[in-house]
Amino acid sequence: MNATTFTFKPRSILQLTITGFLAVAGILIVALVISARQITSLGESSQRVLTQSAEGMEAVRLLIEQSTAMSRNALQYQVVQDAQYLQVYKERQAGFTAAAERLAVLAEQVPVISEPVSELQTQEAQGYRLLQQNPAAQRIPALYQNLREGAYTVSTLLSDWTSEHLAKIQTDTARTQSLLRVQAVVLTLLALGLAALFTRLITRPLRQLELAINRLGSGSYDASVIVEGPADLRKLGGSVDWLRGRLQKLEQQRASFFRHVSHELKTPLASIQESVALLRDGVAGPVNAEQLKLLAIHNNNCQRLQGLIDELLRYQKEIQSLLHVVPKTVWLDQVVAQVVGSHEFALQSANLSVQQQCEKLSVQGDAEQLRVIVDNLLTNALKFSPAGGIIFIRWYQADERALLEVEDQGPGVKEDERDLVFQAFYQGATPRRDTIKSTGLGLAIVQEYVGANRGTIEVLPCSTGAKFRVSFPVSAS
Repeated sequence: MNATTFTFKPRSILQLTITGFLAVAGILIVALVISARQITSLGESSQRVLTQSAEGMEAVRLLIEQSTAMSRNALQYQVVQDAQYLQVYKERQAGFTAAAERLAVLAEQVPVISEPVSELQTQEAQGYRLLQQNPAAQRIPALYQNLREGAYTVSTLLSDWTSEHLAKIQTDTARTQSLLRVQAVVLTLLALGLAALFTRLITRPLRQLELAINRLGSGSYDASVIVEGPADLRKLGGSVDWLRGRLQKLEQQRASFFRHVSHELKTPLASIQESVALLRDGVAGPVNAEQLKLLAIHNNNCQRLQGLIDELLRYQKEIQSLLHVVPKTVWLDQVVAQVVGSHEFALQSANLSVQQQCEKLSVQGDAEQLRVIVDNLLTNALKFSPAGGIIFIRWYQADERALLEVEDQGPGVKEDERDLVFQAFYQGATPRRDTIKSTGLGLAIVQEYVGANRGTIEVLPCSTGAKFRVSFPVSAS
C-alpha cells in the first residue's frame, strides 16, 4: 500500500494569507469554545447543587416545623384526649408528609438523606397508630422526641452534603482554571507557531524576489531566479528570471558592441594616422607648406577622434561601475585634500590657487566615486579659471545635508546652459583656456555619480564665475 503525502500548494498569495488567517482564527475559536463549555459545565453544576440544597433546606425546615408541632399536639392529646388536638395533628401530619415526599424525591440526587427520611416516615406512622390505639402509652413522648431529632439529623446531613459538593465545585473550579491557563498557553503558542509558519510562507518568496531584483540591480545576471511559494509568485519569479536572461544577453551585447566599436574605429583611424604621417614625411613625394598645414589639421582631428573614442569607452566603464556601489563612511574633507594635492602641479602651471573651507563631515557612499566627483569638479574649474585666479572649495553642513561647493572665477555658466552642462558630450559656448581639451563627459559622470550616492547637484547663480553645489545626506557617524 503506497503512502500518500499531503502537500499544501496554494494557488495564490491571497489564498495563503486567508488560509493562515483562518487557521489561526480557528485555533482561537476552538480555545474559546472549550473554555465556554468548561465554564458552562461548572456553572450548571453549581446551579444544580444550589437548587437542590435550597429545595432540600426548605423541605427540611417544613419537616422540622411540622414534626415539632405534631409532637406538641400529640402530647396535648395524650393529656386531655380532646379530639380537637387530634384534628390539628392530622393537619400538621399532611404538611409533614408533603415535606417528607419532597425530600424522598430529592433523595434520588442526595442519597445520603434517603434512609433517614424513610425512617422518619416510618416513625411518624408508628406514632400516629399508637396515638390512636393507646393515647396513654408511655412510649409516645420518646417516639416524638426521636421524630424531632431525626428531622434535625436530616437537616445536618443535607447541610453536610451541600458543603461537600460546594467544596468539590471549588476544587473543580480551581482545577479548571489551571487547565484553562495551560490550554490558553498551549493554544496561544500553537497559534503563534502557525502565524510564524504562514508568515514565513508568505514572506519567503517575497524575500527571494527582493534578493533577485537586488542582484539584477547590482548587475549580477549569472544566478537563476528561483522562487518557492504560491503559484502566482512562482510565475512572477519565472518572469523575473526571464528578465534576468534578457538583461544578461543585453549586457553581453553591450560589451561586445563596445569591443567591436573600439576595434572597428581604432583600426581604420590608426591607418589614417599612419598615412598622414607618411605623407607628411614626404614618402609619396614632396609636400609644400600648404599641404603640411592641411596634414597637421588632419592629424590633430585624428588625435581628437582617438581621444573621443577612448573617453567614450571610459565613460561607459564608469557608468557600468554605478551598478556596484558599496556604501561606506567617507570623510569628504580628506578626499578634497587628496584631490587638491594630486592637481598641485596643474595649479602651479596655470598660476591658480585653491582656498579650502572644509568641515570634518562624513557621508555614506562609494569612496572612489566621491573622489571622481571632486576631481571632475576641480578639473572643470581648472579649465575655465583665468591665470592668477582662485578656486574656492567649501564642505559644510546645512540642516540635515552635507554640501560641497566648487566655485571658480571664470566666465561662468549661462542661465540657459545650467541644465545642459550635465549632458554627455555637451560643449558649451563659454570659452576656456586653449591648453586644456574637453570631451564634455566630466560633468555627466559627476551627475551620474552624485545620483548613485543619493545626492543632488546644481549650478548656482554666481557673479564671479561658475559655482557648483553638491548635496548629500549627512552620515550617522
